[in-house]
Amino acid sequence: MKMLTKCPMCNSFEDEADDHLYELELTEEKVYEFTCKEGHENVLVLRNHSFEMLFEMGLYALNDGYSREAAANFAAAIERFHEFSIAVFAQEHGGEQSDSSDVFRIISQEFDDEYQNSWKAISKQSERQYGAYIMLYLITFKRTPILMKDKYITFRNDVTHKGIFPSRVKTEKYARATFDYIKTKLLELKTIAPKSVDYVFSKELRDFKEGQIERYNGKVVVDYRINTSLRVDCTLEEINNKNFDSELEDASSYPFFKREIR
Repeated sequence: MKMLTKCPMCNSFEDEADDHLYELELTEEKVYEFTCKEGHENVLVLRNHSFEMLFEMGLYALNDGYSREAAANFAAAIERFHEFSIAVFAQEHGGEQSDSSDVFRIISQEFDDEYQNSWKAISKQSERQYGAYIMLYLITFKRTPILMKDKYITFRNDVTHKGIFPSRVKTEKYARATFDYIKTKLLELKTIAPKSVDYVFSKELRDFKEGQIERYNGKVVVDYRINTSLRVDCTLEEINNKNFDSELEDASSYPFFKREIR
């Protein structure tokens, strides 16, 4: 999958000229370098969490008629949202509270190291992550989470493990259920643990700036956000007002990803 962007120094998205669009291969690193035709050296640091991008890619695939690819992206979006949520729960319960209530809560380096070591034990096993999410949700909210219905779990397993080719109708129903699931859980997280959500969401960017910013000396470093359907940095009101049908329609209009339909 390729992202489409423009040079922050000399272009805006109001200009849709193709020769001003630059293709960037989407990778897990989320740091993209390119030089525009005017010679500006740019470094884009993508601030979208993986679950936001995966869900958006699912909408693109659904609109383009690739139901199986769409379903796989929606399923992956849920798993990566659980990963994000586990990190938020850990921050909320394990982070150290500053003496001043006005100072941002931070995870101590010692706890952060322990968290990373613990995460390694479940990072490659989605079932363990699922179990961790359920129990941490219980500890945080004092109730059992409402999870995806069994029929959607079966649908996901059939697509992922059995290799079925789902219909557009069934895939869209799964997409809608995924949207509602992540939206509801994101609202809950931002309501009960807003500082922890903000901390975890911005951690990747902070780590990048602290560890690599010097190597890009002289280049334009941009904190880059794609306007995805599900966004952690939206307000509670903005998230609450989002609806699936509008987001599905909008995904067919904005040039954030390159469409290669043959």
